[in-house]
Amino acid sequence: MTWILSPAGWQSTALMMLGVLLVLAIWSDALQRRIPNTLVLVALIAGVLLNLADTAFDTRTGLFTTQPGALGLWLSLAGALTGLLIFLPMWLLRALGAGDVKLLAAVGAFAGPAATVNLALCVLLAGGVLAMARLLLFPGRQLVRHNMGPMLSQLRPGATGPGFDARCQTAWRMPYALAIAGGVAGYAAWTLTGRAPFIQFW
Repeated sequence: MTWILSPAGWQSTALMMLGVLLVLAIWSDALQRRIPNTLVLVALIAGVLLNLADTAFDTRTGLFTTQPGALGLWLSLAGALTGLLIFLPMWLLRALGAGDVKLLAAVGAFAGPAATVNLALCVLLAGGVLAMARLLLFPGRQLVRHNMGPMLSQLRPGATGPGFDARCQTAWRMPYALAIAGGVAGYAAWTLTGRAPFIQFW
């Protein structure tokens, strides 16, 4: 497909679409404690289609850079797979819901594999900040602190017995879509002002 857009126009369009999709994810996660598969699928398709843009400025540099360019099909899909693989262990450990994992995969389709690794670091940092804020401000913070023991103990090798499940024990449950959006916004602010990614692969 051919889009008649400048590099800045392409980047602005992609960031705006990603922002709208993340806001919808936050809204759904906050109200319903879930991120609909339909929303994730729309985000994934949008990320892939935007990176299929066949333009004169296609430098394969990606979205989160001061010299943007569409990544193409394979790097977009690789970004989605990277996001999925990074958060999959957290789902297996019951620290995140499946919707959160799939949402980061959809963000990866916009960003590509290298940027998704950096985005994941920002998301985890944002999640930590939000968790600390929730620990201090949440009215049920005594129960939250009580849940931290089982949550940390299940990370030990050979741990047995009922662990903590963040997907259903709502004393700790926060809309992690907010952390994903915060990480994306923070990373965009970092890179779009000319700073280098935290981890550079080439």
